Amino acid sequence: MQFEDHFNKKEERRKVLNGVYLSLIFILLMWIVKFIEMNSHFNLSGLGILPRSEKGLIGIITTPFIHKDFLHLFNNSVPLLVSIFAICYFYPKVYFRILAFSYLSTHILIWIFARGGSYHIGASGLVYTYLSFLFFGSAFTSNKNLLALSLIIIFLYGAMVWGIMPVESDVSWESHLMGAAVGLIYAFVFRKQIPPEKKYEWEEEEENIDDMTDEEINELIESKIKAKYIFKKARKAKE
Repeated sequence: MQFEDHFNKKEERRKVLNGVYLSLIFILLMWIVKFIEMNSHFNLSGLGILPRSEKGLIGIITTPFIHKDFLHLFNNSVPLLVSIFAICYFYPKVYFRILAFSYLSTHILIWIFARGGSYHIGASGLVYTYLSFLFFGSAFTSNKNLLALSLIIIFLYGAMVWGIMPVESDVSWESHLMGAAVGLIYAFVFRKQIPPEKKYEWEEEEENIDDMTDEEINELIESKIKAKYIFKKARKAKE
């Protein structure tokens, strides 16, 4: 039991650290690029995605690091920080594949289908991808913690659904639409990769109580009362 507890704590710590490191590194790179652009007086918008143009192919890799201004950058940084961490935490065995495949798929689709003649910049397409993945991922699993996170996402970013519609001409709604679609697709593809929630002994007992006889139920109740009595006695002795 001690070894199992130690393993679980070590595994939990690894998931948290992976999420923290990867999300912070990605966000830090975005900010570093913006500071370099501002201080060098270069316009890096040419590193965005220019649909159906060979010149715009480089944007498939670089566009999330190019932003119009610091407000644009900040608005993308917070949800990316949360979503990258969550994907690393809830999908510890396949998080890198999820992040990488979603990254490439979203930007390739933008290059193919988005409006031509102008550059599509920013990480908003990726924001929609990862948040969509987490939201729909909760629909394909019974993980209560992921479901709770999805409800928080709805509360905080529910208004983002309007971003997939061509409301503002200077906003790349195609990036948002492609991102949301990719997130949905990969949520289905990786639906079986989320580890099951850890079940505690008392939860397993409650699940099996319908199969117990009256005598077994009485023994279970007596054991719980006895354990509670011993705990209280030990606690009182300490005091």
